Amino acid sequence: MRRSPRPAGRSHAALAALSVAVGVVAYGLLSTGSRYVDLGQFPEPVRHLLRASVLPPPQDLVDTVIQLAQGRTVPIGDPRHVSSHLETLALAHVTLQGSLLVSTLRVLIGLSLGVPAGIALGLALGWNQRLDAYGHPVYILFRSIPPLALISYAMLWLGHTETHVLIPVVYAVCTAMVIPTYHGIRDVAGVYVLAARTLGAPRGLFFSRVILPSVGPSIMSGLRYALVIAWMTTVGAEMLMARTGMGVLLVGGGIWSSRSEIGVDPAVVIVGILSLSAAAYAMDAVIRLASRLPVAGWADR
Repeated sequence: MRRSPRPAGRSHAALAALSVAVGVVAYGLLSTGSRYVDLGQFPEPVRHLLRASVLPPPQDLVDTVIQLAQGRTVPIGDPRHVSSHLETLALAHVTLQGSLLVSTLRVLIGLSLGVPAGIALGLALGWNQRLDAYGHPVYILFRSIPPLALISYAMLWLGHTETHVLIPVVYAVCTAMVIPTYHGIRDVAGVYVLAARTLGAPRGLFFSRVILPSVGPSIMSGLRYALVIAWMTTVGAEMLMARTGMGVLLVGGGIWSSRSEIGVDPAVVIVGILSLSAAAYAMDAVIRLASRLPVAGWADR
């Protein structure tokens, strides 16, 4: 008798919830450990990490979330005042939800443009051996260029616009999608190829009914990797040369040259990192759910 997948799903969800709970408890213990344990017995790096100025207690994180969501902070001198980091963000009308929305849109734009381009290039290189011989070395050379290294050139080319932030994201996603697609089409089972050719399948039918369904799982795996790359590149680009987004929230607003005088608040950084992780996890969950759907026969392959 076939077992129902529901208990396994519940078990997986329970383990996931347990891991989050353990992480929260562990953070609470570490951030408040100095109240109960003499830190002098630990090495200097550990003592430095466990200071409240580096690892703020959970209550500070909650207060920071509230102030970031409201887009305002309490005045300097008030006992509830937290940091100049929050003050700077409030003056610039930067909110947590607004910054996360901007970064998410940039990631989605990068995926919508970079994924089709990467899949098309991967299919072309994997399908045509002659094109692969000519184009693969060029692709390897371009893939070795760090995406963020393109920001300065994009600014020289297009000026200080939204496009110069998106170009590295699209480039990173495109290059990340090529290899999974390329190997997916190269690893198509020979029995499928032989059967299609024996039956005299036309090239177009062979490509649409054999190649694409077989390469589908590789594309979905590559998409999950491309999502991670998109988030990393987006936040990095925002930290360097953007005026909005989560990267700006993390480093305190403004452009890079004006941030040296801002004291970075660890609570803001941790809240920002957790928000980014939650958004990326949610998007990855959507991709994992979509990969289980029997689209074009992928599930049977």
